[in-house]
Amino acid sequence: MLLPRPMPLLPVWLHSLGPLVLADLRRRYAGSALGALWAGLGPLVEVGAYALVFGWLLGVAQQGPLPYVVLIASGLFPWISLRETLEGCTSVLPDSRWIRRSRVPMELLVARVLLASSTRAVVGVVVVFGFAAAAGARPGLMDWTWPLIALALQVLGSYGLGRLVAPLTTIFPDLRPTLVSLLTLLTFASPILYPESLAHGTLKTILLCNPFTHLLRLYRSPVAPLPWQVGVYSTGIVLAAVLVALVAGELARARLWLRARDLL
Repeated sequence: MLLPRPMPLLPVWLHSLGPLVLADLRRRYAGSALGALWAGLGPLVEVGAYALVFGWLLGVAQQGPLPYVVLIASGLFPWISLRETLEGCTSVLPDSRWIRRSRVPMELLVARVLLASSTRAVVGVVVVFGFAAAAGARPGLMDWTWPLIALALQVLGSYGLGRLVAPLTTIFPDLRPTLVSLLTLLTFASPILYPESLAHGTLKTILLCNPFTHLLRLYRSPVAPLPWQVGVYSTGIVLAAVLVALVAGELARARLWLRARDLL
């Protein structure tokens, strides 16, 4: 009697992911003297520009508890990672028309875009850890742990959203510019360029309804320590959003993937 094969704990395509991500990073920075260092240098230039405009010229830097450059870096790096993942997933299927004649799963393409973009979020965590260590801060163990939890949750949530966005924008191309505009609006609806303490009234309510606000609290915890109750609460908000994203991505894969592939 033949026994059924046990279900694998990890996707069978996982072993192909690492080489694809490395190839993608090499292609992205091919011909550049600094190579993959641009993964960190590009956002650093953007951080410097925002710090100059908002921090020095507009005086926002004087109104928050954190050094403004650290505030910007800890928010902008994870945001750029999320933005690049979603924008990359809008074109991952049209740019891979060969997938129609192959058995390569859509998940592999989404995961490739996600991991290549997640290097930005990792740089953001390193910046926060580095500043906390250099400043002699002594946060608790959980304050050092929350950014790692935030990074893991962001990767999972971005994966779910990527699986949703990839087939939707292939079937409905007008959603691509709509998504870009929405992400631009969300940049200012999140405490990325300004401290959360500046928000009051309706804006404060909007920020607290935004899961990315709670994600940034976790990322910034080594330099802006959180009471454990606040950390658990923010983690719960982010986890709920991640679960919604994963379910939405799974539904999109089940119902839209074949339709999107037929349009390639």
